[in-house]
Amino acid sequence: MRAVLARYLQASGTRALVSLLMFLVLGAITQGIAFTVVVPIADDLLTPDTPVPWPWIAVLVAITVVYSVLHYRSVPMGNRIGADLVTTLHRAVADRASALPTRSLGPVHADRLASLNGSAVVVLMGLPAHVLRPLVAAVVTPLTVIVISVFVEPWLAATLAGGLLVVAAASFATARLLTRDEEPEGAEWLRRTYERPAAPYGGRRGALLPATGQVLLWRIVELAVCGAVAVCAVLATGDDVSAQKGVALIVLAALTFRPVMEAALLTSTVVNSRATLTTIGRLIDAGDPEPPAAGWPETCDVEFEDVGVAVGESTVLAGVSFRLRAGTTAALTGTPDGVRLTLGDLLTGDLRPTSGRVLIGGVDVATIAAAETERRLCRVSPAEPAASDGAVGSVADRWRLALEGAIAADPALVVVDATAGAEAFASEPALAELLSTLVRDRTCLVIGGDGFLAPLCDEELVVEGARVAVRAPEVR
Repeated sequence: MRAVLARYLQASGTRALVSLLMFLVLGAITQGIAFTVVVPIADDLLTPDTPVPWPWIAVLVAITVVYSVLHYRSVPMGNRIGADLVTTLHRAVADRASALPTRSLGPVHADRLASLNGSAVVVLMGLPAHVLRPLVAAVVTPLTVIVISVFVEPWLAATLAGGLLVVAAASFATARLLTRDEEPEGAEWLRRTYERPAAPYGGRRGALLPATGQVLLWRIVELAVCGAVAVCAVLATGDDVSAQKGVALIVLAALTFRPVMEAALLTSTVVNSRATLTTIGRLIDAGDPEPPAAGWPETCDVEFEDVGVAVGESTVLAGVSFRLRAGTTAALTGTPDGVRLTLGDLLTGDLRPTSGRVLIGGVDVATIAAAETERRLCRVSPAEPAASDGAVGSVADRWRLALEGAIAADPALVVVDATAGAEAFASEPALAELLSTLVRDRTCLVIGGDGFLAPLCDEELVVEGARVAVRAPEVR
């Protein structure tokens, strides 16, 4: 995934990212200047018999206007970069998925990829538009205040620099603690942990994740800021510094470290973003190292060996075993339709089982070359008309085209999906004849729908929830 993002930046995103960073840096510098202007304003407002510092207030208003312009100019830029990153990610996922046979992606793999792809949209949209801004401000704004303070109050600049080091060290130490994979000795009380299940795509088992990370990090950084402000207060209340100016300097210290606190709160967001992108990269790169290359078997008998399919916590199929002799036709009945269609997907190799094997002529369907599968295996269903089509044929016409095309292709194995448009067979007897011609002397699995007139079948597979029972067909 890092390679994908690197290619994006090299190809089109470098200039946009540099422009965004320039706006963010200018905004952070402007914010630092505004913080330093607060000192003379607060000092004059708190000092009795002192006129309102309108010139300084005007400067603060002008700086605020500049900062607002920079802020609202940079937000759309960040959103555009995020949208381009999402497009790059989706293109990478689509290219990888299209390069592999569908059977290379198991149900759990595909489900995790789909869900993480959705998470990555949020991650990639947020990184340039919202996460990058506080991170830049955490570095540039305090440095701006310190540089200005050098020319006004050198001791204050030194104190702020020391406080910045304390905050940075506390943030780094806490981030390291919260992102460790192993629990440090004596720190069990710092975390609430849970064990992740085994990661089948190269993830580490048993990684410990913090549940209190944000709260703990927030409190530690707040304590560090309080310490820095306290030091500033002690130094600012000397004999040569008025109480009013001391209060103003305390306010300046709190404002200076506020961007660091905001950036510290984003530690978990950055870590989660990295984990999401890393996992997506691992899932994209997962799959068969070599594409399936086995030839089509000599015989076309079908066997399901203790096949199970699970998606997340849901069990779709459990321990399904049956055998179809070559050249026979089996009707797939029962409910639900989703399970019946899943059996068809397993037989065509469009879905890989979580457990067990699907064999054609004793060869695992997952190992048969994609070109062989396309040539020797046919899935028949009425084509759905495109929304842009003008005059489209009836369901019966689409069935006729699909059946005639399948007969012309002369496949060895046929899966007939009649869960939709089955009523056309009742009104068009010619369709039943075409279907009988197609299944004759071929291994065929027929998935019927309401009103479907199935051809003569050698056996019937009855779906009952997540299991399949085999029984002799009824004599008609």
